[in-house]
Amino acid sequence: MSTLGRAVLLWMIPVNLLLVGWVWVGRIVFGVGGWFFLVFLFSVVPVVLVALVLTTVLAYTQPGRPRALTRFQAWAQLLTWLSLFLFGAFCPDFGDTEDSEVSLLTQVFGRSRGLLDLSYTITIGCALAAIAAYVVLLSSLVFARRQAPVPA
Repeated sequence: MSTLGRAVLLWMIPVNLLLVGWVWVGRIVFGVGGWFFLVFLFSVVPVVLVALVLTTVLAYTQPGRPRALTRFQAWAQLLTWLSLFLFGAFCPDFGDTEDSEVSLLTQVFGRSRGLLDLSYTITIGCALAAIAAYVVLLSSLVFARRQAPVPA
């Protein structure tokens, strides 16, 4: 059992719940609000919630005591969390009026098409990284389940 694996397992429920909310409304912290607030509520949030609940249940039902993730699983979970956090922060949003498209980068550095394009690139990259890390985590939890120690 790794200390990292135990710590990540214990933090899975609270961090997963926080990140579901963050993906939904995190960009509002930076003054970026718009239609994605409603769009994500009915599309992204349910998918992320179900996905994270699935891996959490699989992680907590692995055989062996004390319960812990393997080091590989822990790093896959950490990468998933980081990707979701960055997705929630950098995701641009849009509104009803012309020039209402904003992002974290345009709020900090000023409005420009280049910064919006960079925001979309970062967002797509983070989404792809989150999906890849999640698939690795899910696969590891399903196919490479940690073996219970054999008593001597």
